[in-house]
Amino acid sequence: ARREKINVRMKLLQELVPGCNK
Repeated sequence: ARREKINVRMKLLQELVPGCNK
């Protein structure tokens, strides 16, 4: 269950900072 929360945070971070994705 903790891993899923981390995945959600990573997705939120990627959406907030799409520039970091590159």
